[in-house]
Amino acid sequence: MKKVLLAHGSSNASHTEQVEALAAEVSELLGEEVGVAYLNDQLLPEGARVLPLFLGEGKHVREDIPSLIAASVDCELLPALTEQSDVIAQMAIDLITRDTRRINALFVLYRFGGFEKLATALYEKMKVCSKHALASLHSEPSVPSLLQHWQAEALKQISVQPLLLFKGSSLVRLQSMMNDVDIEISQGAVLSEHEAFSQLIADCFKAKAVEDKS
Repeated sequence: MKKVLLAHGSSNASHTEQVEALAAEVSELLGEEVGVAYLNDQLLPEGARVLPLFLGEGKHVREDIPSLIAASVDCELLPALTEQSDVIAQMAIDLITRDTRRINALFVLYRFGGFEKLATALYEKMKVCSKHALASLHSEPSVPSLLQHWQAEALKQISVQPLLLFKGSSLVRLQSMMNDVDIEISQGAVLSEHEAFSQLIADCFKAKAVEDKS
């Protein structure tokens, strides 16, 4: 079956390039072509095995993607990346603690609703950082409220780790929030830039192939 990565899509010009670059890396790891599709596509390629690049379990995963699969011909839907929350949370820890764990670490979700699995995994793992908190871009506790609270505590430096797959409009929004406080802030890379991320995606396809043979 043709393998396809299904992404949300973005008005940010670099988003498509990042998704296609990921597909190329996964193609090389698997030794076969991996295509790209987006949520606003009318149909998916016929006979595709589809891996949704979504970290949460919101409306897109629960309703929009199954509807797109149903409208397409002979497509098979693999679990979204919510099933990999523990691994992804560890990647976030890796990205923000490359130099040291003695940091004031703020981990940022898109929102809390629908991202409970990832939030739970992060709560367990982020304790390795000296000071740690979890906030979101679109719900409470919010990024601005946490940053303002830490500014009131007179913290001088904060490390922010976005739980975002790609650079895009959400990252721009986060950077705007970071610019609103008078604290030195360093930002970790997006998750797709972790050196093991493309291998994780390849392994999701491999796991399904093994399941089919058993």
